[in-house]
Amino acid sequence: MATSDDDEDLKLALALSMQQSPAGASERVVVDLTSDNEGEDNEDEAMKRAIALSMQDAAQPPTTTSATTIHKQSSATAAVASAELTQQAAQITMSAMPNPSPNASFVMDRRAMEGERLARLQGRKRKRTPSPHQPSKHQSKASAPTMTADSTNSQSHEDPVLQYPRGVIKRTFATKFPRTDDITIDELLQAPTVNIAVISSFQWDAEWLSRKLSHTKIKQCWVMNARDAATQARWRQDLADCGIPNLRIHFPPMNSAVGNAHCKYMLLVGEKKLRLVISTANVEPEYWGEVKNNWQPGVLENSVFLIDLPRRAGGLVGSVDELTPFGKELVHFLEAQQLDPLIVKGVLKFDFSHTGHLAFVHSIGTASDTEAHPTGLPSLERAVSTLRLNNVDHIELDYAASSLGALDDPFLERIYLAAQGLPDGGRSKTAQFYDNIRIYYPTEDTVKSSIGGPDCAGVISLRKAHHDSPAFPSRYLRDYLSTRKGMLSHNKLLFARGRHYNGKPFAWVYLGSANISESAWGAQKMLKSGKLGKLTIRNWECGVVVPVPSERLEGLNLGDGEAPPMSVFEGTIEVPFQCPGEVYSGRKPWLQIF
Repeated sequence: MATSDDDEDLKLALALSMQQSPAGASERVVVDLTSDNEGEDNEDEAMKRAIALSMQDAAQPPTTTSATTIHKQSSATAAVASAELTQQAAQITMSAMPNPSPNASFVMDRRAMEGERLARLQGRKRKRTPSPHQPSKHQSKASAPTMTADSTNSQSHEDPVLQYPRGVIKRTFATKFPRTDDITIDELLQAPTVNIAVISSFQWDAEWLSRKLSHTKIKQCWVMNARDAATQARWRQDLADCGIPNLRIHFPPMNSAVGNAHCKYMLLVGEKKLRLVISTANVEPEYWGEVKNNWQPGVLENSVFLIDLPRRAGGLVGSVDELTPFGKELVHFLEAQQLDPLIVKGVLKFDFSHTGHLAFVHSIGTASDTEAHPTGLPSLERAVSTLRLNNVDHIELDYAASSLGALDDPFLERIYLAAQGLPDGGRSKTAQFYDNIRIYYPTEDTVKSSIGGPDCAGVISLRKAHHDSPAFPSRYLRDYLSTRKGMLSHNKLLFARGRHYNGKPFAWVYLGSANISESAWGAQKMLKSGKLGKLTIRNWECGVVVPVPSERLEGLNLGDGEAPPMSVFEGTIEVPFQCPGEVYSGRKPWLQIF
């Protein structure tokens, strides 16, 4: 089985950062999505006492404890909120401290931890934030997005209730680059309109997020990555010591040895709508185009899908049976993560009727009902069939990823089959798959010549051992060259174009957290008996399949069996890399040596 793209490089760093024994684990503090309009005026001290009490009893697993409902606090003045957040941020930030204290580990910086590991092993340390062409001493506090002369500054305070009722894909903003079809983190969050936020990420900058979403005004649940109970208890204790109000952290169930909660999504609840976000970006400023220096351009780009769902009339809670397939799979995923039932109940208070053209794709990193709800590559297969994108005569795949696992032809063929709505072990009627699939991943030269350079490439990963394997399919690789010159990519985008048996063209794109690895999509081997073995998935992942509208496909002047060009995605997604990609022609990919 392929190892996780975020696995081995984390083992030592996490172990070193969590050497001290946890002081205690918290009971679950419930974020109640069914009560986002409540407004209690005298909850402050009670909230602090409740949080303090909830952080006791380390031996009690969080999945077996009782729930305590968090009520929304009344809004403080801007000055008071700013002062509180500044004080809290100082407590939870460790990035500027040369010798962090035991309680300063709440900002989970995988790149910094990786740097510590590499420093021990190689005698050098990666910088957490790149400083191209400038010494590190000039780095300053993270700045807000810097707009160029031709940029448009969307006002997040002006909330058109349903800005994206059918969903949209955006590029992440990049400092000092022209604004195109992109979005800033502030435009995405629309913080003044949010009452509740459920946010899932693999990496976190808690101080930065706390400046974006005020804990004094917004109830928050952070879905975080931690495999073992000791690590989870340690982080809960750190949170309790910080005394942050209106916040609970949640850890999905997973394999304590190899699992990762790698999914990236947001549930942003307001008075009139739920904004559902699925992205390729972690919760750190660099992923959203922000930088720590006013002279530096953005260094890392991502993509994001968002859709605004209206609240049901009268505050009614809908039934799962009434949901579209997209809604049903989303709810199943949230339940599998063991989020509090009140969160799921809150989601059901919103109308999913305009999601019928979309498919929610997931990988569930624990045992689940795979017969009713296929996961991993079978989830992609189900999505393609549900959207009637199957019955494929010809298909072309272009997959951009920031991390590659132990790839071989059989695994890539499984992706090729799933993209046609065919099961693993099925027989494709299309041409040999190796003629029709391309993988976009940067060369070593591209990384070295990028704005951030190698210091910014810690999140781009292909292990040298995997690449050097005789089975590694190097012929599929294409150089990832961003249309924003010098940007590195953290995208995970699968573009599919082709023709149905009846000759009609189709095109769709997957956007999500899944890189190209069996850890993300699942390993399923063919047994000697000829039957498929058990599907094994290490990671939690989620994504969305968005088809190109039929009207965009009409009128294409295509030859017999010819797939639509990549330009067909205009209006659906701004393709962030140059197509067709350059073949490697003897150049080396960017490799991680560990």
